[in-house]
Amino acid sequence: MTDLKSQLQAILQDSGYNTWLTGFDDLEIVGFEDDAVMGFACVYENVDTLLKEWRSLESKILKKHAPALLKAGEKTWNVYFVFLTSGPATQPQQRKVRWIEENLEKTRKITGCQVSTRDDLVQVLLPLLPIQYQPQLDTEDFDLKQRLRKRIAGIAPNLQDAALDEHVSPSEIIRLLGVDQ
Repeated sequence: MTDLKSQLQAILQDSGYNTWLTGFDDLEIVGFEDDAVMGFACVYENVDTLLKEWRSLESKILKKHAPALLKAGEKTWNVYFVFLTSGPATQPQQRKVRWIEENLEKTRKITGCQVSTRDDLVQVLLPLLPIQYQPQLDTEDFDLKQRLRKRIAGIAPNLQDAALDEHVSPSEIIRLLGVDQ
């Protein structure tokens, strides 16, 4: 669980947030803030504990930090709570955890079950992170020669091998194409 908190903190810092660790009710909470958003993230041991305790933890932390929140101005409209667990979840539990996100009382919420890798964390935290684009390339895109061969085959099917052969001169390719020089 500590590793998950460290990764969580690193991802938020890489995205421009100031982060800090704070203890509360025997839990280590990751606090985070930037110019527009502030929030708290908690990693629970299992889904049952998350479902049982999230509401109480949210209220207690908000009460504890009320003076700072009152000074935050418009940022208080962008207070997030992130509730995570690396533990497995049944379909009904996953549904209940997703319902937490739909609860807009007090703060905005982000939840995640079965979060165990950095990629899982990034996926869960996307609403808080800068826009990211990760192109999905087909395996054929990795082989430039194959791509060129396909393009050449579409233009001049009988030249695909010759055009990519470094021993065949450009003038020979032109001759094979039947183009008048």
